Amino acid sequence: MIVWINGPFGVGKTTTARLLAGALADARLFDPEFLGSMLTAFVTPPTGDFQDLPLWRHLVVQTVTGLDRHHPGVWIVPMSLLDPAYRAEILGGIRAAGVDVREVVLTLPEDRLRARIDADLVEAGARGWRHDHLARALATFASAGDARLIDASDPPERVADAVAAHVRGETRFPAPGHPGTQPE
Repeated sequence: MIVWINGPFGVGKTTTARLLAGALADARLFDPEFLGSMLTAFVTPPTGDFQDLPLWRHLVVQTVTGLDRHHPGVWIVPMSLLDPAYRAEILGGIRAAGVDVREVVLTLPEDRLRARIDADLVEAGARGWRHDHLARALATFASAGDARLIDASDPPERVADAVAAHVRGETRFPAPGHPGTQPE
């Protein structure tokens, strides 16, 4: 199974993925950013974004399906896919190979997300990129009706618990008055 953690840059995908890997049996992380770094050592994306390289998208599909086939278990993939066509190409390609993909989108109101981006001291160099891509991300994920939306405003451990519950097929209802996770 592939658990694809999607959402705006800076919402907490990598933190959630690390915590989730510890919460699910047989779970490991795969970050497609490594493929992007590898490719950009050899080719320069004309737009500056490795996701615009068709080869990157192809390699993501091949790598994820290969990992699932040759190293079974749960693979957790934290990666923002802002372009709906790329999202469809990658997730559709993985599904077409017969792999179970559970996509979750971490959400946060824009003002809180901007504050989180500004407060991040670990990835401070990514602030500009994250802010520059925020409007596009919010628009993309507002129309991602086929993904499971999970509120990322809770502490990271609770967000990972909500993702784990979804992956396990459990229904979790938020506390009254709290946006929490969407009930299934």
